[in-house]
Amino acid sequence: MKTLVVGAGAVGGFVGGRLLQAGREVDFLVRPARAEQLRQRGLHIVEGDRSEVIEATTVTADILKDPYDLVLLAVKADALPAAIADVAPAVSPDTVLVPFLNGMAHLDTLTEHFGDRVLGGVLKIGTILDDNGDIRQLLPGGQLEVGELDGDRTARVDAVADTLAIPGFTVTVVSDIVDKMWRKWVMIATVGAVTSLARGTIGDVAAVTDGAEFAAATLDEAAAVAAAARHGLGEAAHTELRNLVTASGLPMTSSLSRDLAAGRPTEVENVLGDLILRGRAAGIPVPRLEAAALTLRVHGLRQAAKDPR
Repeated sequence: MKTLVVGAGAVGGFVGGRLLQAGREVDFLVRPARAEQLRQRGLHIVEGDRSEVIEATTVTADILKDPYDLVLLAVKADALPAAIADVAPAVSPDTVLVPFLNGMAHLDTLTEHFGDRVLGGVLKIGTILDDNGDIRQLLPGGQLEVGELDGDRTARVDAVADTLAIPGFTVTVVSDIVDKMWRKWVMIATVGAVTSLARGTIGDVAAVTDGAEFAAATLDEAAAVAAAARHGLGEAAHTELRNLVTASGLPMTSSLSRDLAAGRPTEVENVLGDLILRGRAAGIPVPRLEAAALTLRVHGLRQAAKDPR
């Protein structure tokens, strides 16, 4: 499948780069500055002491005109409206779109614009984008679940899975992709809230008095919102996540807490804000999530005041 990756950051750059290495036909839709950076330096993926340079083909919105078979959306939530407008020329009636965004609000936005061309996707990788524009791989490989939003097993979802099934990636077609997306949301919201409030890792939190209990209670808040939306975790998944967020010695943080520590804008609204609103609408108290959102919103206010634009 001729594939367009929208964004070449920690997620899009990594997935697109690995697809290129596996011989897939991939272009990156990026902003002019990122296109120039990739043209000059190539796409760098760094794992430990090993650095790989991949030659990447980029396109910018002003020259995009031909349709693609598969579009992978890997942008931050605040960039989604612009990305939708930019990618429109690449979307034909037969194009399939798979988003790799946090939260769930993007799904409504994308289906409003592109209808049943949109599939659900859950991607699990460990990558960050450093100050040089290089992608640093923190964990080996990757896991991807993909599926039709209505749960059907179709030829197109199998074709997407085949395209994305590359060395080092485990790709699974699932019938309950929306439930899987909610589960990931609960996880990233919990880890993001806990590590942002504590300014530390999951292991740091577990090491202090009442830390594990706080993390578990935060998980219970997020899980209750999912259950109210009829996407409950189930006992086994809840236990698995509880063990994760209370794990002693686990050096796990989140993009929310990393962006907070680095003085960058965060995705507070689509990770925590939207979950809080859904909780309030269902009458579910979420005080720990609210405290974390307040912390990140104040951070965002301060960062905005520093922005010279």
